[in-house]
Formats: sequence, C-alpha cells, structure tokens
Amino acid sequence: MDYPNRRRVKIWGRARVVEDLEENAALLARLQDPSYRGRPEHVLLFEIDAWDVNCPQHITARYDDATVAKVTEGLQEKLKAALEENARLQAKVAELTQG
Repeated sequence: MDYPNRRRVKIWGRARVVEDLEENAALLARLQDPSYRGRPEHVLLFEIDAWDVNCPQHITARYDDATVAKVTEGLQEKLKAALEENARLQAKVAELTQG
C-alpha cells in the first residue's frame, strides 16, 4: 500500500513459513544479500496466484507525521506571525479606546 501516491497492489495466493533454514540451505542462499552481513532468521514464502493494481479513486492519501510537519512548517510560521500581529493590534485598539 502506498497511501501518499494512492497506489495499491492486491495479491492472492498462499503463504507458508519455512521452519528449518538449515534444511533449506539452497533457499537461504537465494535470499541472502552478499553485501549485507546479516542472515535471514525467518522466511515466509509466498506462492502468488494472481495480483491486481487498484484504481486510486477510493484510496485516501495518507502521510506520516514527518511529511506533514515538513509541508506545514511554513504555514505554522505564518500562523505564529499572524497571531503575534493580531495580539499587537488588539493591544493597540485597547490602548486607543481607553485613552
């Protein structure tokens, strides 16, 4: 699921857990990345029967907190400046009406 770009792939099939990795050395060798020191500890093997790409019409775009914060940072600064200006203007109005 890719919420920000409103894309989704549906997959139909079966999954099985490969229990004994020692016994399945050939599979383990295929899964390992030679440039990475770590070794797979668990394997979940999927047999795909069908897949489909969904139309984005009914997928709501969603964003993580970091993305929202980055996009709204400028708006937050403008809001803060507007609130400060509003407070100054209200103080000025109060000063003029009392004096």
